[in-house]
Amino acid sequence: MYVDDNNGANDLDMEQTREIAIRGCLESAREAEAKKAFVAARTGYLVLALCVLLALVLIPSMAERWAYSTTRGAERAKKEVAEAFLDAHPESLDSLKVSYVAKLVNPSVVGVKTNTIRSDFFGNSVAEGQGSGVIVDPSGMIVTNFHVICEQGRLVDGVEIVLSDGRVVSEGIRLIGFDEKLDVAVLKIEAGNLAAIEWGDSDALEVGASVLAIGNPYGLAHTVTKGIVSAKERFVFDERGVVSQEFLQTDAAVNPGNSGGALVDEQGRLVGINTAIFGQQYQGISFALPVKRVRAVYDEILGQYSEFGTGRR
Repeated sequence: MYVDDNNGANDLDMEQTREIAIRGCLESAREAEAKKAFVAARTGYLVLALCVLLALVLIPSMAERWAYSTTRGAERAKKEVAEAFLDAHPESLDSLKVSYVAKLVNPSVVGVKTNTIRSDFFGNSVAEGQGSGVIVDPSGMIVTNFHVICEQGRLVDGVEIVLSDGRVVSEGIRLIGFDEKLDVAVLKIEAGNLAAIEWGDSDALEVGASVLAIGNPYGLAHTVTKGIVSAKERFVFDERGVVSQEFLQTDAAVNPGNSGGALVDEQGRLVGINTAIFGQQYQGISFALPVKRVRAVYDEILGQYSEFGTGRR
């Protein structure tokens, strides 16, 4: 009798094949799950590393901005209080009023740092200079003396503006124009939240009127000195006998670094740009460009800048 055992063998082979296939599917599934877990873990690490990197970059910047905004907020509050006080007390300057005038004007006065590259037999060296400037428009227009940005007959190689809230502007500074003869220059910076000073009337000043000089003598930021108008119309004549310059004379203490800074009246209005002293150091005789002439030059420079889109040389 013949018995066919091939059916049983075939059934066994099929069962084994199914088991192998099932094991392969399970292993493939486990491998896929492992790959997914690896990719997820790697993505998580990358996201974490990116977050740490962003934190390292952004946190110092945010902290710096917060510090500047806090300083600006405090200065703005002081300025508003000073404005209210001065409106209510228009009488002559006393020690209390001086402090309010200083609070009002300080945000509008900047430090001007310059550097000039000098070359000689031994190589190059950098000469640093100090001066002051006054913000006259919230768009970033700054008035200073031409001699602050001119070293030995040529323009300096670099300028840095130090604002009252601690910000330092070293890029994007433009020379809008200047008048070398009248010693006036106009710069423009790109910065927000700037406080512009109010223009005054130098013609309305009387001899004996109280004034304040605010600037950065020897780099000492926002130094305030008090004095009076000692004389008006101190003229400088050129070789032809023609008036080339006009000054207000005061006894407010002015020293190197004050050049380009503000001379203000009892209401904190700009009446002059501190420019020179008599002699090599302060002797009670200081000179300021009257704001009447400064504003005329400023308007002329600004007109040419607006018309041609470039500064005047």
